Amino acid sequence: MGIALAPAPIAALALASTALLVVATLLAVRARAASQSFSWIVVAGAAYAVLGMASALHVRESDGVRASVLQLLAVVLASAVAMLCSTTSEGEKVAGGRLATAGRVLAWLTLVGLPPTVGFHSKVMVYRALLMAGWGWVAVVAMLASATALLPAFRGMGSSEGVEMRGLRAAGAVAGMAAIVLLGVYPQLGFAIAKVVESLAA
Repeated sequence: MGIALAPAPIAALALASTALLVVATLLAVRARAASQSFSWIVVAGAAYAVLGMASALHVRESDGVRASVLQLLAVVLASAVAMLCSTTSEGEKVAGGRLATAGRVLAWLTLVGLPPTVGFHSKVMVYRALLMAGWGWVAVVAMLASATALLPAFRGMGSSEGVEMRGLRAAGAVAGMAAIVLLGVYPQLGFAIAKVVESLAA
């Protein structure tokens, strides 16, 4: 059951999201600024979610809906934490901001799919959904893209940019970081959310 055997709209969706994943990952590698690399990896993360949904449309038993929802959770949480921990519009920077550094590292970890984050489980589920849909070569491309994303991730995690984390901003960052780790350690929580979304979609 390769992509060629899937209905035309589903095949087009799978091919387009695969192409977007590859292009976004390569642009993240080429980008010089850590913020630009992060933005492109966010785009790549969204492409993984679309791939999960495409596999669910092709083979309902692929569990692609849960994979897609979990991946979107990972992308949203990582983006929110990174935004809270990034440089302000006025260019404010604070050397050695430990909370901002930890948040930035955790955001990168979940986007590239490394434990102990929710992104690890979401990526594994996307790969599994693709294999169950019979799209082995797409799963291989997705895995290679994840491995390639480690290059900008290591650069981004080593960036010295940081902001003063106080009040609601600090509380929001801590809450987002806790959610990333909690969903990574207890993926059943994410599965429960995905199940609700899946039932609503059905």
